[in-house]
Amino acid sequence: MTRTAEQFHERMWDILDPVDTEYFEVVAAPAPDAQAISSLEAAVGFPLPAAFAAFCQRANGLCVMAREEVWPHAKEFEVGPAWTFWRGLVLLGIDAPELPEWASISAQQRQLAEAGLPGILPVLKIVGDGSRIWGVDQAGTVVVIDDMTVPEPLEGDLTDLYAEQIAELMQRQQDMAQRLAERATRKQGKLPG
Repeated sequence: MTRTAEQFHERMWDILDPVDTEYFEVVAAPAPDAQAISSLEAAVGFPLPAAFAAFCQRANGLCVMAREEVWPHAKEFEVGPAWTFWRGLVLLGIDAPELPEWASISAQQRQLAEAGLPGILPVLKIVGDGSRIWGVDQAGTVVVIDDMTVPEPLEGDLTDLYAEQIAELMQRQQDMAQRLAERATRKQGKLPG
């Protein structure tokens, strides 16, 4: 299904509507300039999807991250299930001032190209999960790339993927809250010394 830029924008914010700002921060970088868009299109080898490019003009590098007070960063050398480190989701952005490299399409695209995977526009990743990235190929098909292997086509469009991943992020936050509560209960039950 092809959406207009306005329909895409509205759908993305509808997806974010259930995200509770008591638990999550939603931030974005400034809009990219025309040169950044042209440079990215040259590197990828095809024009950016128009609705996505327009969205980046309003919410570039949109990141939804669990607040520190409800889901603390892991301590150095802490061990746990992988999902406990996946505190956020970033819709990758086009290079602009204040856009961190970890949220940059260009940085992810260079890694894909170096791994022999050109022709993919990286668009989404879980913060803390360095092995998986989602992208769009020239035909507009959404793909997932695990461990820099061959892209696997997915059903649906980018908004479907985003809705699924936001729902999973909110579920991880609830699971983490339960895990932290159980940890606190165990600590209270221990006698000092």
